[in-house]
Order: sequence, then structure tokens, then C-alpha cells
Amino acid sequence: MNHPRVSHRRLFRRVHILPSLITLGNFACGFLSIALCLNALFFSTRAVTLEEKNNASAISMPGDEIIQYEDKATRNAMAILSVRGNQARAGSLFHWACVIIFLGMLFDMLDGKVARHMGADSAFGTELDSLADVTTFGIAPAIIVNTISLAVMPVTYAWWSQVIIFGVIFAVCAVLRLARYNIQSGTADKNIFSGLPSPAAAGCVVSAVLLSEGDYGFVEAICTWLAGTPFFGVTTVQVKARILSVFMLLPGLLMVSTVPFTHVTNRYLSGKKSFTILVLLVLLLAVMWQEPRLVLFIAFNGYMVLGLATAARRWWGGEKRGIHSALLEDDEADDIDPTDGIPKHGV
Repeated sequence: MNHPRVSHRRLFRRVHILPSLITLGNFACGFLSIALCLNALFFSTRAVTLEEKNNASAISMPGDEIIQYEDKATRNAMAILSVRGNQARAGSLFHWACVIIFLGMLFDMLDGKVARHMGADSAFGTELDSLADVTTFGIAPAIIVNTISLAVMPVTYAWWSQVIIFGVIFAVCAVLRLARYNIQSGTADKNIFSGLPSPAAAGCVVSAVLLSEGDYGFVEAICTWLAGTPFFGVTTVQVKARILSVFMLLPGLLMVSTVPFTHVTNRYLSGKKSFTILVLLVLLLAVMWQEPRLVLFIAFNGYMVLGLATAARRWWGGEKRGIHSALLEDDEADDIDPTDGIPKHGV
């Protein structure tokens, strides 16, 4: 009676250290991203509080006391510097919360490669990888968008607003997508994903956040044009937060879809490839060094749009072929005499 328990215990104790450590690095990136978001929200809230205190003291300041005026003006100037310092620190923490998600993608890519190279594939590693992916690519991007929205929206902004709802949908879709992937991993095509992979979905959202933080004229022009509308808000930062919350829906729903997406690592980076691919990768890295925000946004969202376009083209072509085949069958049926089964126009 004790043999199954002993064998199960021995099986649990025998884990592969290096792939597990790399997977835990992926999980640590997700946790750190969430922690950085919470710290950024703290500094953003403190900046708002200091600004409100500064405005209140400026209003209550008497105009006939010159010495007190000078002292309060100095304190107000220091308070303004403190407000700007807290805002800058909050922005920096939000930035690093996004960057660390891409570091988690690197860990996620390496753990599978190392496990296969060492012959260390196991059910334990698969489950651990899924838990890490849920944290880093499912929960952390939703929290990034949520905390950014809380930092820029007014105090009267309802907690049950669409940013919370869309964030929950994104995280739930990531959980469902990874659960389905675990079931299909043994039989699925190694070069094709069924649905948008969770790292790519997180990359779409996080790269959009980084793009919104950058100094791009076309982004500011679009947000300024949308500002003042009843849905998006009255400032450009509020417009950006609303767009990001709505944008989460598309990659979230694509994760649980059956739209085929190419496995870029297995198809283009594994094994021996042509020299042209190496040159293109070097050029891509060089451009990314100059404009990392824009290149990451184009790469991840271009991957998503390309998968949708390929699926639509296949669906449209299959539908047209189906209609054409049906028309041919109808024509052949019309050419047959129902009385004797012989074609009307001869053989």
C-alpha cells in the first residue's frame, strides 16, 4: 500500500535544476513587474497629494506679508520639485515594469531550449512553466494597464470600469489558453500555435504601453484629437489609458481562438538557416537599438495582424473553393438526365 506513495515522493524529488531555475526567473520577472507597478502607483499618488497641498497653500497665502510670502514661495518651489520628482520616479517604475516583461520572455524561450537540450522534459517543468507564464504574461500586463489608468484617471473613476473588466478578461484568457496548450502540447504542430501565444499577447499590450510613453508626434496627435470626447476623457494621458484598456481585448480574445500563428523560434531561429535571415536579424537589432519602443510595437502587433490576415486569406480562399466546388457539382447534376443517368450532351 505504501509503494505508490514512495514512488510519487521520489518522482517529486527528482527535478531538473537548471530548466526549473530559468522558469523561476520567468516567474520572478512577472512578480517584479507587478511590484514595480504598485510602487509606481504609490509615487504617483504621493505626487498628486503634494500638488493638491501646494495649490491649497498658495491660495491661503496672505499677500501683505512679504517675508511669509517669500518663505512660502520657496516652500512651494520645493514642493513643485518634489511633485515632479515623484512623477518622474513613477514614470520610471512603470517603464521598468514593462521592460522586465520582455526579460521574462527571454527566460521563457530559454527554459524550453535548455530542457530539450538536456533531455529534461517533464510534467513538473510543464506545469511550472504554465504557472510562470500566467503570472508574467497574463496577470502582469493587465496590472500594468490597470495601475496606469488609476494613476491618471480622476478620483471619481469607478473601480468596476472597463479597465478592470478588460484586464480580467485578458488574464482569464491567458489562463484558458495555457490550460489548453498543456493538453495539446503532445499532439500539436511544433511550428504552429493554435491561438495567439501568451508571450506575444503580453508583448502586444506592453509594447503599446511603451509606445504611449514615448515622444511620438503621431501618438500625441491622435490622443489630442480624441481628448474631450465622452468616452476617452479630457486629457491625453486619460485617452491613452482608455485606448490601452480597450486594446487588451483583441490579444486577449485571440489567445483563446483557433487562429493559427507561426512559431517564430522553431521555424526561423532553430537549426541551420539561410544567411539572409541572419542579416535581417542584425538589421532588426540595429534598428531596435535606435527606436526600441516603435520596433517592439511593430514587431509584436505586426505578428498579430499578420496571423489574422493569413487566417482570413485561408478562410476566404477555402470558402471560394467551396462555393466553386458546389457550383461544379450543380452543373454536373444538371447535365445528367435523371431518367437514365446519361449526360444530356453526350459523352
